[in-house]
Amino acid sequence: MTGRQLSSSRSALGRGGTAAVAALVLAAGAVPLLASEARAGAKDDPAGLTLPAPDRYAPVEDTLYLAGDTGYLHRRETGDGSTAPYQWRGYDGTERTVENFTGTLPGQYGHYAAGSDTLPVPNGASGVVQLRDPATGESTALTVPDGQYTAASFGNTVLTFTYNEVWQVDKLHILRTTDGVTGDITVEPPEGLRFDRQPVLAGDGRHALVRFLHAYEIGLIDLATGSLTRIAAHPWTDDPVKLQAALSPTHIAWYQQGSGQARVVRRDDPTGTQTAVTVPTGPDGTSAVGLAGDWLLTSSRVPSPGLGGPLYASPLDGGAARTLLAHAQDDLVQIPGGGAVVVGGAASGDWAVRRVETAADGAPVLRTLAEVPARPAVVRGISLAGGHLVTRELDSAARPAYQRRQITLGTSPAAGPRSELADAPLNDAYGQPLGTGDGGLLHMRYDAAAQRDVLVRTTASGATTETLPFDRPAPESSGLGLRDTDGRYALYGGGNEHVVIDLDAPGGGTVVHTVNQSAAALWDGDLWTTNGAWGEIESRDLATGAVTRLSVGADCQIRDMQAVGRWVYWDCLMPNSTGNPAEYPFGVHDLATGKDISLPARGKLGNGFVVTHDRSAGELRLTDFHTGTATAPQVLGLLPALPGAAMWKNHDVDKFGGDVAWLDADGTAHAAPGGVPGRPVTVDDPR
Repeated sequence: MTGRQLSSSRSALGRGGTAAVAALVLAAGAVPLLASEARAGAKDDPAGLTLPAPDRYAPVEDTLYLAGDTGYLHRRETGDGSTAPYQWRGYDGTERTVENFTGTLPGQYGHYAAGSDTLPVPNGASGVVQLRDPATGESTALTVPDGQYTAASFGNTVLTFTYNEVWQVDKLHILRTTDGVTGDITVEPPEGLRFDRQPVLAGDGRHALVRFLHAYEIGLIDLATGSLTRIAAHPWTDDPVKLQAALSPTHIAWYQQGSGQARVVRRDDPTGTQTAVTVPTGPDGTSAVGLAGDWLLTSSRVPSPGLGGPLYASPLDGGAARTLLAHAQDDLVQIPGGGAVVVGGAASGDWAVRRVETAADGAPVLRTLAEVPARPAVVRGISLAGGHLVTRELDSAARPAYQRRQITLGTSPAAGPRSELADAPLNDAYGQPLGTGDGGLLHMRYDAAAQRDVLVRTTASGATTETLPFDRPAPESSGLGLRDTDGRYALYGGGNEHVVIDLDAPGGGTVVHTVNQSAAALWDGDLWTTNGAWGEIESRDLATGAVTRLSVGADCQIRDMQAVGRWVYWDCLMPNSTGNPAEYPFGVHDLATGKDISLPARGKLGNGFVVTHDRSAGELRLTDFHTGTATAPQVLGLLPALPGAAMWKNHDVDKFGGDVAWLDADGTAHAAPGGVPGRPVTVDDPR
């Protein structure tokens, strides 16, 4: 019996390897899923399944700046990273871009109008402010006198401040234009106190609530007369972020971060009895307060990215707080006529701008003003093995993660629910998933402290173990060297050095063989490689060490190999003996017949086919050769070449099954049957 015949017999009979374990898992995983188990968004198409990218974990940020009685000012995050325009959205659903609005006024940084339907739009550096109605575009000019600096604006009123000779804020000024003439009402601080450099806490068209420097009081200014009322607020910080306040038609409220209580007084009796309202706080304390009827609204920052803390409503007369929203942004803005506007929801797919108001019985209720559609997550890597589709998703959860679902193709394509398998590295040079066929996963991470590449194995149950393939410093760019897996074995390396790792060795993953060739592949407990001679390949039984040598029709030194079932793919990746640089021989060897099959294009080996990514055409193509002759390539789907895509795995072949998966630039995953008859399932190892 020749070496070629011996190899064919061994392949046909099977051995006590571990690849059949994955085949057995595939057989179990091929049970069709009920239609109700398929993930929402998955749809049938002629090629199999199309699975849209999941929602990004972090909601689209829709920043609120102010609310009036007819609408609110906001800016919504753009999809291309460009600067978002300021938009005025009416409560009736109309929307208008506010041209030339910057949110700043002469001599002042980052303050926005408050509690009105009028926006202050600066006219260059002239000191002239256009007080514009955003719904109609009509405006009134107001000139800020020299030496005054804008603190805030409320409707047609602009509040400014001046400095003394040592650059301390000494006075506030209420500016208002009547018949083209700007009037100026001066407001002086109480004796012994000075206004803060950022004096305004809250305000509307009637009053402004102001802060003093190093004081235990706050002040309420009547914008019509300039009279100032002192309120004993007992703040212990001058940080404007940590002291928040709100004005409603009936109440005044303020809160200091770190306190478990807010203070509330009647607006018509600001020096009267103060009510302490216990408020729930998050890890970073309450960051914003508002009022709706007889309820105090609070939202809080959270240390984790993406979703904010809950929006609570606490009754002013005591009692338990109610949760109005599971998550909310902390830019809660007050409506002058009552209630507030907030952005939030249960998750990014439920995000919306909402108005908080009171029902007929006085209870707080929410009304959706505008949906904030979620954006798709960034998906940068795909694996298909044993019917388990794994995607590497950078931002569909609070951290990068591998998400797994089981799929079935054929007459009734279906996808099971997504579940998180393990954390994933953020760097595209690492973490590209390689499925083990039984629901598990292999990937590489880089240990910067040890300067080592680390092989990470995650089982189907989520248990993780790590192995050092090379116990020496490795460059950080070498994480793409995870080449192959087969049952208990993994192949890792680069150049002419590869190692085989026994993942199930006693005591954990262990290097059991070193390959000093660039060509190497695993299948059915065999390591396929070359001995360096032109046209020669060999298989090594990793359990016994027995070696079988074969010859293929290659006038070259083979540089790359793949093995699936009865097929061994070889590729020279270099000029042949004629020295013609245009010729790079490659092909497939059939272990059952001993025949060499020519292919029209290189690609990734499946069971009787090769999948090729034609980057120039932007297509993924399949060449069927299972009959012994390669057919014309068939287009599976569109897959444009993308900048940087070489660093992440955008398509895969299920070598344990026969299906193909690929990943669009927008994160949409596709899966299609290879269309080649599968081989019989046999049990080689009863594990």
